[in-house]
Amino acid sequence: MRTLRYGIPFLFLGSAPLGFVLGGAWSYLTIALMPVAICGFDWLLGFEGEGPIPTGTLAYRLAPWLYIALQIAVIVWAAASVARPGVTFVSGLGLTLSVGVTAGVFGILAAHEMVHSRSAAERALGLTLLAFVGYMHFRIAHIHGHHVRAATLEDPASARRGETAYGFIVRSAAGQFREAWTFEVERLRRRGRPVIGVHNRMLAYLTIELAIAVAVAAILGPVSLAFLLAQAVLAVVMLELFNYIAHYGLQRTRLPGGGLERMADRHSWNSTRRMNNWSLFNMGRHSDHHRQPSQAYQRLRIEPDAPELPAGYAGAILLALAPPLWRKVMDPRVDRWMTKVDV
Repeated sequence: MRTLRYGIPFLFLGSAPLGFVLGGAWSYLTIALMPVAICGFDWLLGFEGEGPIPTGTLAYRLAPWLYIALQIAVIVWAAASVARPGVTFVSGLGLTLSVGVTAGVFGILAAHEMVHSRSAAERALGLTLLAFVGYMHFRIAHIHGHHVRAATLEDPASARRGETAYGFIVRSAAGQFREAWTFEVERLRRRGRPVIGVHNRMLAYLTIELAIAVAVAAILGPVSLAFLLAQAVLAVVMLELFNYIAHYGLQRTRLPGGGLERMADRHSWNSTRRMNNWSLFNMGRHSDHHRQPSQAYQRLRIEPDAPELPAGYAGAILLALAPPLWRKVMDPRVDRWMTKVDV
């Protein structure tokens, strides 16, 4: 029964086609429902304490497996639906926004769980979802870049103190693509293989993403292609907003010898709110994820001495969209954590 709590993303995903079928303004049901529901239940359900570590595996793995499959199915269905005769711009836009947000908030988080897996099949499943939002290179940049250099100025996916969410999205998205390409070139050269060739994963990823776009345009038409691209951009924006709040302003110290201090609990913002973690595959237990990157989401532990966001991730993202308010709330917290004074 404990696994059912991780079924919340399916309810939001289901609201996207439901709103579209109802028509008109109902197409925005997901967009209206998600922030209200997540923030509201964050407040109502309160904070969670450390419970027993689950012993089962399969039931918990089914949640991200099934969610990814359904998210891809909804993307394909929506791409076909927006091009149907009689679909208004209002309805089409509502469906696009709804699918893009669910793909970015829940789909990429499920894919994130998969790309960290030791199972090749799970990694392939995660990459399949990322292919539909044009962000397959995220796996390379995230695994080989972010998990090595998080909370440093060298990491494009770690937000700096005073940086706005809007500026960060552009810097992070461009920086991670550039970083992934650099890592792949270095990997190929170490193995004595040509940069331009079949072994280059970046070229393979771009080919797959382009093939999906061409297939959608050829089979479903230009309206469907526009939908695919728009939902992908929105999904990436949502991912980068998560990245923005996850390490905002927290920095590891440069040691006298030039190296970096080890990644510690205090270098990630966490949330112990029940609704946050039930709906986001325990994303709020971020410090433990950095401690154990391949650990399954249901086994992540609460780190009591880690920085706590003033709201759940959904509330923090809404706050980040108003930079002056975000800085007023977060910068003093950053400064106190960086000087090791309790918040």
